[in-house]
Amino acid sequence: MANWDLEALKASLRQQTEVKDWVVVQDSVRRCERYFLSESGNLATDQDRDSRQLSVSARIFVKLAGKLGRQGEIQKRFIQSRPLEPQVRAAVESALLTDHQAWSLPAKPASPLPELQSFDPAIAEDIHGAMNKLTGKIHQALAQTSGAQFNSSELFVSLHERELHYSTGFVHRAKQTRVYGEAAFSAQGRGISDEYLETRWSVMGDDLPIAEIFTEASKRAQMMLEVKKPATANLAVLVDSEVLLTLFNGHLSQLSGANRYHDLPHLKLGEPLIPSAYGDLITLSLDPSLEGGADTVAVSGDGTPQMKRVLVKENCVVDLMLDQQHAQYLGEKASVCRGSVVVEPGTRSKAELLSAAPRVLEILQFSGLFADEHSGTFSSEIRLAILHDRETGTSTPIKGGSLSGSINENFRGLGLSKEVVKRSHFESGSPAGSGYHGPAWALLSDVSITG
Repeated sequence: MANWDLEALKASLRQQTEVKDWVVVQDSVRRCERYFLSESGNLATDQDRDSRQLSVSARIFVKLAGKLGRQGEIQKRFIQSRPLEPQVRAAVESALLTDHQAWSLPAKPASPLPELQSFDPAIAEDIHGAMNKLTGKIHQALAQTSGAQFNSSELFVSLHERELHYSTGFVHRAKQTRVYGEAAFSAQGRGISDEYLETRWSVMGDDLPIAEIFTEASKRAQMMLEVKKPATANLAVLVDSEVLLTLFNGHLSQLSGANRYHDLPHLKLGEPLIPSAYGDLITLSLDPSLEGGADTVAVSGDGTPQMKRVLVKENCVVDLMLDQQHAQYLGEKASVCRGSVVVEPGTRSKAELLSAAPRVLEILQFSGLFADEHSGTFSSEIRLAILHDRETGTSTPIKGGSLSGSINENFRGLGLSKEVVKRSHFESGSPAGSGYHGPAWALLSDVSITG
């Protein structure tokens, strides 16, 4: 049972003479999990879990005596079953041991913030009903999927409620829903057995493509029996939106005030996003208002209102991301620093992109994509791909070997599909996700493949 509430925590922080500013955060998570197994070829529920979590934390800024332009800072989680005052004093004393360049929270917003569609109302109203509806779609998807053997599936549905309380008097409350689905199928033949796992995230229940998850997992499990190892070569490579989500979200750091302030790799206004680009020129926005986006928020964590901004126009950097802290360090005004990445589509279909080069390697799944946001390099082992050879008219399943490249090099002759998708990704325990809305596929040029 809680011994204190948020108002008590805020009152205690106000009484601490060393405290300069604070942001109190309360996160409440309601999460339902359902695990499915195959029982004589049919779908059977293995486990049902329902959990609730409540956590309270504070980011505390303190004044440092005799140190002009410096402040202490700490992020501290508070346990509500324990006495409050000893926790507050321990946090303040820990903050006093740190030393950072000073900055201040923004003033309380003068006008009301927009109401954003950051959650699925059906899930927020009846999480169990939403879980059962999605379970029905899984039953239907499995009944319509043939070929490989169904092994297992998982379905998670959660409602996240966040309260942000600022020392400026500003209070903001928001909700987000998250849905996760996966399906695993296996195939056997010619003494070979392999499994394929397909996973997806979404914010809205209807955005989770359950039928596609099952169809692709089954089809690709069968494909695994026919794979060959790739030959070492430089090829045109077709990647999907999941890869683009990872690469674009990471590369955005080079448009941030944090990178500029810390003298990490960064781009300036007027510079090209991709040097010497000659393919489809990228127009990219950061949109914190995208309906059902993984990072749809009205304010940033420091309390700055967020609005959609075009950052790159036809490959030219036209705006930058600036959070409150680094904006003050740089003597500039804070702007957008949260939101889903939105990329304008191209003019060619996937089929046209696949026929744009004599040989195109279509990546279906990496074993684990590594992307360095500072250098723009990326690499991974190839879990499954298809080598499309236009000269021979063949499409050969590929597994093994590795791929490596660089955004600055391999995005020069970029081809973007006209088909668009919305993708989301969340890491366990993370308060924010990564969102992408843009071309479903992109064709990269001259990518190094090692067999």
